[in-house]
Formats: sequence, C-alpha cells, structure tokens
Amino acid sequence: MREKVTCIVGAKNAENDIDHCLESVKWADEIIVIDDFSADRTLEIAREYTDKVFQKKMDGYPEQIGFAVNKASNRWVLVLDADERVTPQLKNEILKILSSPITVSGFLLRRLNNFEGRQIKHCGWYEKDNLRLFNKEEAIYDFRLKYLVTMHISGLLGTLDNDLVHYTCRSLYDYFKRINLWSSLNAEDLLSKGVHINYFNSAYYLLLKPCAVFFIKYFLKAGYMDGFPGFLICSLSGITYFLSYMKLWIRQGSEKDKTARKIIWRNDPILANKIIYTEKELS
Repeated sequence: MREKVTCIVGAKNAENDIDHCLESVKWADEIIVIDDFSADRTLEIAREYTDKVFQKKMDGYPEQIGFAVNKASNRWVLVLDADERVTPQLKNEILKILSSPITVSGFLLRRLNNFEGRQIKHCGWYEKDNLRLFNKEEAIYDFRLKYLVTMHISGLLGTLDNDLVHYTCRSLYDYFKRINLWSSLNAEDLLSKGVHINYFNSAYYLLLKPCAVFFIKYFLKAGYMDGFPGFLICSLSGITYFLSYMKLWIRQGSEKDKTARKIIWRNDPILANKIIYTEKELS
C-alpha cells in the first residue's frame, strides 16, 4: 500500500506561476497552499485545485513552512514554492518510492533553476542539497532563523535522481524584489546569531565577504560555465550578502540613527514592523 503524500505550496502574488505548479502536483493525495496575503489572483487560482488554502503573513521561511506542515493530514510531505514544477519523471520516482518500504526519513534532490530563460547548472545552484520530501513525524524546524530553512531530521536521508524545476527569475525587476526580501531575512538571522558590525570590521563584512561569495560561485563553482547569466547570478549573490550586512549594521545603529533606518527600511516587507516598534520604543 502506497504512503499518502501532502504537497505544500508557498505563494505570494504568484498568479503567473501557481497554476502550473499545482497542475504538476495534482496527483498528490492532499494539496495545501500557504499564501502570504497575495494582492493578485493567486488565491482564486489556488482554490481551483484545493480547498485547503491558508493565509499567513510571512515572518520567515521556516515558520511559514512549519505552519503548513502542521496542517498536513499525511506523514509524508512534499514542499514547493509556487515557481517550482514537479516533472513527470520526478512524480513517477516519488510515487514509486512511496509505494515501497521506506527506510529513510527524507530525500534530498536537485533543483534545475531557470534564470532569464536559461538553465543554470553551476554557480552552486545545481547541487543535491534540497530537502523537500520528508516524513513530518521525524522533522523539526529551527524557527530561530528567518532566511535559511533549517530542519533537523531524526533518521537517515536518501536522494532522488530527477530534478525539481525552478523558474527563479522571469525579470531582473522581480529578482531585485526578491533580493530585498532575502537580504532582510538574512539580516534578521545574522542578528540572532550575534554577528556585530562596526567601523573596524565593516570592510570585512561589506567588501571582502561579498567579493568572496562572488569568487566562490563564479570560479570555484564554475559559474563562468553558464555564460553571462552565470556572471549575473554570482554578482547578485555578492550584492545580496552586501545588503544583508548593511541592513544588519543599520539595525544595530544607535538611537540617533533612527531617522536613517526609517528612510532605508520604510518599504521593507520584513523589517518595517521592526522599525515601527523601535520608533515607538524610543519615543
């Protein structure tokens, strides 16, 4: 008898993607959509595939996914973003695994990223390190982090041979919006880890580390093999780290920096509430 599986899809303003994503997983025994208060037709489209659609303001990826996992009726869970697709080959592999005795608690897979219409197989983007299919009874999320999804699995991990397809960037405008979100979440994680930036170490965090990220992704992880898109990805990865540390430095600013924080972070989707709270606290 096959193990049943719940597919969880996270979404926000994903009307151009979510129908393709849900169509690729309609074979799942249960589909749950967790929406971050989309302003477009995302909810309307999602309800055409499932009645289990929930809205929750995202305060970090682990907490968002953990909320949806707790809603799942089945032990085995497959987690996706709205811009991802399960290929027929991956579907068949998952169903075959769930139809056999399972001796592991989760499975790692690769994501085949599409950036500006090109498949990316370098830059550190094509590695079998994504834990997306797992037994929820043996998984514990670390909710202390906002950006990195940290999950502790009590049992062994297996691997899947087929790729999960990810349409990561349809336009640079869209990607820059994501960078703003990612860097904000990462800044919160760095703050919780006790990273402190000052004038003496600022060159290390704001210059050397972003450059090191570019060097590792472009040269050591062969980003140059992906042509100009590879150069762009590696550059934007460095910029993401720069913004993360810059936002952290601002976050750590003193009371006299309150006005600067308000100007820079006013439209930030994650940290806006933090600034409002800080201003009330200091008033």
